Amino acid sequence: MTFPSRSFHPAGWLALALAAGSAQAVEWRGLLDVRAVDSDASRSFLDSGMGKTRYDAGSPRLSIGQAVLRGDADISDSIGATLELSADQQHRGVVDVREAFLAWSPVPSGAWKMRVKAGFFFPPTSVEIDYDSVGWVPKHTISSSAINSWIGEELRTNGVEWSARRLGRYIDAPYDVGVVAAVFNGNDPTGTLLAWRGWSISDRIAGRFDTVKLPDLPVYRADGPIPRQWRDIHPYREVDGKPGYYAGANLNLGTRLELAALHYDNLGDPLTVKDWQYSWRTRFDHVSAVWRPQGRWELAMQAMRGDTLMGPNAVALDFQSWYALASHPLGPGTAALRYDRFRTREHDILPADPNNENGYGVALAYDWPLSDSLSLMTEALLVRSDRPARRLIAEQPSQTERSLTMSLRWRF
Repeated sequence: MTFPSRSFHPAGWLALALAAGSAQAVEWRGLLDVRAVDSDASRSFLDSGMGKTRYDAGSPRLSIGQAVLRGDADISDSIGATLELSADQQHRGVVDVREAFLAWSPVPSGAWKMRVKAGFFFPPTSVEIDYDSVGWVPKHTISSSAINSWIGEELRTNGVEWSARRLGRYIDAPYDVGVVAAVFNGNDPTGTLLAWRGWSISDRIAGRFDTVKLPDLPVYRADGPIPRQWRDIHPYREVDGKPGYYAGANLNLGTRLELAALHYDNLGDPLTVKDWQYSWRTRFDHVSAVWRPQGRWELAMQAMRGDTLMGPNAVALDFQSWYALASHPLGPGTAALRYDRFRTREHDILPADPNNENGYGVALAYDWPLSDSLSLMTEALLVRSDRPARRLIAEQPSQTERSLTMSLRWRF
């Protein structure tokens, strides 16, 4: 199979989605999320700082956290088109494309059910997110875990994904088993944020044409050792003309237990630089589990371990993170508690560019449904982290960040 070196362009999938809408009615759904925030955090990563949270002490008390519009259309009995647009006050572009893809789901003739997706979409790596909902937002919290915060900003499948699931009910088995594989281009800068900004715990999701600004570190200034790297990062850009891939498997024991594993490798050429952006060789292994024991408890876990490399060992580090989340109905709503751990360890040739960090986060949230379409969620978040590179931009290396956020969500 040949794979084009040029990236899939979301405008093409937008045109396909609109064409589908002209053939049959488009189902439009949306999410509007209005926030009230009180935070004591230092300068946020969205303001070129090295804070770990989306909001800092200088953020507006009231803001729009998410505004998402999603259209789904049936082109035929087995082919559908999806377009999701998003906007918020912290994107450099007002409106952007969050997902745009075609999906082919042929009618199964036996126990196996197959699906092919092509376009721009999230990889199947999160158990926090409700994939059938709008916006790729967490189900039980406002912020995402460190793993899914990174995925939301720096990873997107820009290619073709094939998945298949064997349904146990067809063969009298108590479980379903599935496999997934994808080939994609773009995502060559993946790893840049982990190396020079570190992990974050937020719900900021980048769009297809979005840019992220790095802190003003000496390493990529005009007189630094890597002057060909700009501070503005385009996370989904194709740099080296080579495709990447991921492959995984999953197992479901009814609704009681869900297990999944995935290996990701963008196969980036770390010596290639184009338009002031390096290609990074980034790969990781990922596992997740969801357990629903008696008593309406839901326990979820994700863990990730990988490495990234840029240049001739100019920047090289190992990274890892995991979290555990427990949720249970409480009164009229649902309470949730999440604990995160994250770290990076460098092993490169530039000791003046420190990229090590350690940290943890605790989120306590309560989701109160006010009606079928309106809910009020509250989250208290604490993040403790140590990153020596903060000294290079006149910040304290060890920081404790706290925030209290209220989110009024309207789904329509």
